[in-house]
Amino acid sequence: MGGDTHTRQTVSTFPKYSAGPVGQQIHSIYKGRLGIFQDGGQYASQNLQAKLYEGKASGEDNIKLSVYSPPDLTRPTFKEATSHEFKKTHVGEWFGPSWSTHWIKIHLKVPSDLQKKSSSSFHWDGHNDGLIWTEDGVPLQGLTGNGERIEWILPKEFRDGSFHTFYIEMACNGMFGNAPGGDSIQPPDPNKYFQLTQAEIVAVNMEARQLYIDFWIIGDAAREFPENSWESHEALQLCNKIMDTYVAGDGSQDSIIECRKLATKYIGDVNSSKVYDTNKEQLIYAIGNCHIDTCWLWPWDETKRKIARSFANQCDLLDRYPEHRFVASQAQQYKWLEQLYPSLYDRVKAQDKGRQIPDRWW
Repeated sequence: MGGDTHTRQTVSTFPKYSAGPVGQQIHSIYKGRLGIFQDGGQYASQNLQAKLYEGKASGEDNIKLSVYSPPDLTRPTFKEATSHEFKKTHVGEWFGPSWSTHWIKIHLKVPSDLQKKSSSSFHWDGHNDGLIWTEDGVPLQGLTGNGERIEWILPKEFRDGSFHTFYIEMACNGMFGNAPGGDSIQPPDPNKYFQLTQAEIVAVNMEARQLYIDFWIIGDAAREFPENSWESHEALQLCNKIMDTYVAGDGSQDSIIECRKLATKYIGDVNSSKVYDTNKEQLIYAIGNCHIDTCWLWPWDETKRKIARSFANQCDLLDRYPEHRFVASQAQQYKWLEQLYPSLYDRVKAQDKGRQIPDRWW
């Protein structure tokens, strides 16, 4: 009896949770599991990657590509470039050398099975800077490549089953010029070439994409907060609960919607546009700043094109998200925009109206 009593007393005073190495091991295992839900590789056909798109279309039945390559590293205007003959090209083609320009004409038709999807986009990855133009010469949106900023949301009129035309002005340089390897401040490689690897029509599953973003935000909390903090612990637990709720083979959206509901327990359920509309006096803005070095790792004339690409992207975001705020401070860059891209300059000015922040906020 005495031995049993001693055992019971020892167990009753043992801590409920271990603060030692066992807890740290579990944290590491849980954290390591998160990537399985989002990454490519062997689980991509079963994890969230498999739900991001509702359909894709490529090939000449839907996308016809042709190119005009100006000589001697020249950068002709839209009107000059489109007055020339365009020759057939294709995905897999290489374009160069460094600092050259190639104008791509795209004839695109959204197939019938994608026309009624909630969001149809054109995905283009030439692994270099680019600018999308309308058929009549209006700059629309910049492209970066290498998997970043490769998407253009197609206008609704493009979903009528007929071919539509637009252009991409391809610049044979990356975001940080043409330095070899990963060291951007080294002298540029004068003979660098870029391969076009993607030209697709894509129907995006918007709920799955938003879950991807939700999960990444919560996962970042798990990774960045101190390992022994409640914030990190809660984020890890919720991420794993989301993973357990997700149903890989489910053809409906039910499990994705349920996962998104779970995500609100950590990041909240805030509609930013409603907050903007109703509580203007209570807002604190995080304002993006477009800092383009006027002359750094690229020629002067490439700076002028980078301005157009960057400002067009921000105008697109402002059109879609009225609560968005953005600033660019270099006066010379506005001057170049006015001189070289007058329609885009007018678009910037139009966005500025009605968005002035009261003086007392500064």
